[in-house]
Amino acid sequence: MPQFVSTFSAIFWGVLVLSILITAHEAGHYFAARLCKSRVTEFFIGMPSRHKWSWRSKKHGTEFGVTPILLGGYTRICGMTPLNQANYASALELVQTHGSISVQDAAEQLGCSEEDAYSIFETLVDWASIEPEYSCKEGEKPDTRTMPYAYKTTLRDAALNTKFDDSFDETTQLMQPGTMQPLQVSAEDFLNQEQSNIYLGKTFWARFCMIFAGPVASFVTGALLMVLSLSVIGQDMPVNVPKIGTVVEGSLAQRSGLQAGDTLVAVDNQKVDSFAGFAVLIKDKFDKHESFELTYQREGSSQSVQITPAQNEKALGVHAPMKHVHLSVSEAVGVTWNFTTQIAQVAVKLIIPTQTLNVVSQSSSVVGISVMASQAASSGLGELLLFAAQISLSLAFMNLLPIPPLDGGRILIEIIQGIIRKPISERTQAYISFVGIALFGCLFLLSLKNDILRFL
Repeated sequence: MPQFVSTFSAIFWGVLVLSILITAHEAGHYFAARLCKSRVTEFFIGMPSRHKWSWRSKKHGTEFGVTPILLGGYTRICGMTPLNQANYASALELVQTHGSISVQDAAEQLGCSEEDAYSIFETLVDWASIEPEYSCKEGEKPDTRTMPYAYKTTLRDAALNTKFDDSFDETTQLMQPGTMQPLQVSAEDFLNQEQSNIYLGKTFWARFCMIFAGPVASFVTGALLMVLSLSVIGQDMPVNVPKIGTVVEGSLAQRSGLQAGDTLVAVDNQKVDSFAGFAVLIKDKFDKHESFELTYQREGSSQSVQITPAQNEKALGVHAPMKHVHLSVSEAVGVTWNFTTQIAQVAVKLIIPTQTLNVVSQSSSVVGISVMASQAASSGLGELLLFAAQISLSLAFMNLLPIPPLDGGRILIEIIQGIIRKPISERTQAYISFVGIALFGCLFLLSLKNDILRFL
């Protein structure tokens, strides 16, 4: 029963902390996309799944929800897939003119294969320019494993804006999905109008902003949580006085008769003025496994004990007294800044081949994070918020690593495209993503191994 409770607690707190932090991260992408006037069709906590709980925004058309696979999250910004066909304008015009058209008929009129027609239409679906239409007679239904029989127009206002556009005016006469919506401009002009509302149609800096906003949101969330935890809620911090706060169960200190509250006086006649000074004095003794005499006071009475570290013992097993303190906001900001610089240094080391394995050997996967979240929660709200802050700041910098599918990988692709002044092909991006995902998977497995050895 205790093991079951411990496991459930780890899962609960791990999922809760990660879900909140992922929501903050994805909110950065979402609001940046809205600011750049790019269509956003979905905002979900959890990995993509057929099963989901969601609701749709009446104002922007975005579907918000949660999936059962709570191991991440995503914001579906329209038009992030590279273009790989040439008949987008003609295909979009066919749908607008007919209201609905089968893939077979479209392929014949476009003079291409049905496979290419599907590719074109699915890109336009990704743009939220059209919708798939499934044939009940053919036994089709919305399913990632089933391709639709036909494609149809989507809901638009009188100016042909979709419900995902900021300029959508629901007070005009609306054109319903599947109805004919003849164009008032040329097919190419209408395609350009649609492309201006998606990721690919934005400027380099707008695209950069949409991607970079995720790590920025994680950083801001982490910084605010850390300052809140340290200044408002407060933390239990060690007090640097020559006194024992706690004695570790089964440690050398306990076997030597030391107790919490004992005042440390001297180590081999060297006076002890602080707990930090005491730690320095005995460190050399433990490194060399040398015996030493520890003098201490208990209830006003001076006592001494001879301590001999064994070969496998590296610590005495005592901790300094703790005191609940509230840092000033400026002090809390300083601590946050110091932690941030440390995380940034670790992230840089991770991409240096000679130091990658050393960094990974000290990393944790979602399993370790869940266990530590449970431990932090059991210590109080302040510890839980501090832990969440540390994870959020770590996510901010780790997401900037130039490895797909991380945000840093996407930013790297945008920078390369800006330098060569042309888009990288879909096939090349697919290869880059495959290598990145494989590398990411290896890092995850190594981190998972660390957690298994550490906690199980």
